[in-house]
Amino acid sequence: MNEMRFEAEIVRGDAVPAEVVRERTYGNVRVTAEWPDDLTARELRMAVAVRGDIDRRDAPAYIELFFHDVFLLLNLAAPASFSGTISITGGELHVRELTLSARLFEYASELERLPLARVVAWFDGLHIGTAQTAASGVPAALFQLLHLARAEEDEEVSIVRLANAAEALLGRPESLRRLFELRDAIAHGRTPVFHPMHDDALDPAVEDATREWIELADAAASAVIRALQKQIVR
Repeated sequence: MNEMRFEAEIVRGDAVPAEVVRERTYGNVRVTAEWPDDLTARELRMAVAVRGDIDRRDAPAYIELFFHDVFLLLNLAAPASFSGTISITGGELHVRELTLSARLFEYASELERLPLARVVAWFDGLHIGTAQTAASGVPAALFQLLHLARAEEDEEVSIVRLANAAEALLGRPESLRRLFELRDAIAHGRTPVFHPMHDDALDPAVEDATREWIELADAAASAVIRALQKQIVR
């Protein structure tokens, strides 16, 4: 049985977490985090421990997984309640810096606030654990949300990933027909190619060209997150 201790610093986003997740178990490995009492501070510092029968070199991966789970759990329970940049140090062991954005939960509308314990129980019932490949539609949708949370905002990528998430959860409902049409057009190279700056101050036409994309992405985010919350409360 090994125990490895790390220090984590979270430069959080604007929202203050309503609750926290202090522990996650992955098989015979347990990750615990000692969150500070004051969650309103801009920088949250905490000790994180990994305990279990694992190689020391694998401990950082469990910490990264822990914070990915925390992101999903907190935002499904209280949408847009947790985001930020997470820096972790642990002696000679390297843990990558993570930036997780809750913008999809901000853009989505008509979301509920759910008891965190209920969200955790539902999530544990999915039996995702340490799996790195989605085995069914719900994990696939969750993984797509994590990809978008970790990446800079990009309407083209958002359309593709959210359409894939929606299809995994809902099939292809008529209400999202235009989303899937645009996803398919992007995949086949039938959409405009934009400069990576994507700056409407330099070219006002780019704003009009992507307005529909933004509206479709927001609608897709709402549909995906609502569908996940409905599964939780059932």
